[in-house]
Amino acid sequence: MPVLKNVLFLRSFHKGVQSARGAAVLNVERKKCVRNPNKSSPLTHLPDYTYMDGRVTPFGSNQKKRIIQQREIAKQIVTLSKEVDFAVERHNRQLAEAEETTRKQLGEKLKPKGHLLLKKT
Repeated sequence: MPVLKNVLFLRSFHKGVQSARGAAVLNVERKKCVRNPNKSSPLTHLPDYTYMDGRVTPFGSNQKKRIIQQREIAKQIVTLSKEVDFAVERHNRQLAEAEETTRKQLGEKLKPKGHLLLKKT
């Protein structure tokens, strides 16, 4: 019997570790990341220096790279939003066509017969 108690103890211990590990995973999923201060701030977006006579300062190398990257992302957003709009319109058009075909088929199948046909004409 002592061996059986040890096995039960190990099983319960394993379940405890497993549930504790699962709890740790859940906490990691809920954990919010701290915002990176270097990602977007006045220090990253504004020029490093300015001229006293009001001339435009040139972009820094990383600033120029960031502007180009943001333009590419904006182009992708525009193209993908156009694709989504096209897909929505196409889906609505297909639904309308399917409804029209079923309505047409029902109109062809269900015709008045007998004295009802004579009354209409």
